Amino acid sequence: MADIVAMALEIYEALKSAGVADAKAKSAAEKFDEALESRLGHEWRHLATREDLEKLRTEIHAVRTELIKWMFIFWVGQVATITGILFAFFKS
Repeated sequence: MADIVAMALEIYEALKSAGVADAKAKSAAEKFDEALESRLGHEWRHLATREDLEKLRTEIHAVRTELIKWMFIFWVGQVATITGILFAFFKS
């Protein structure tokens, strides 16, 4: 959302620097917001930001690390179980 607000501000500033009257530049920036909202509805307000994506990457990394840890523990347990079964089988 911050990016969209920044775009509207950039449009306003670009129009002002091009010599467009303040009221017209403000009106054009507002029309941009309205057009964007009418095309995307209120959904554009729920788009992920860079911060959201960074949080998601951090969570995925944490889950991935935890998953690898448990996979290794399970693998060690399986090797120990199979070794125990083989020793029991060949000992008798």
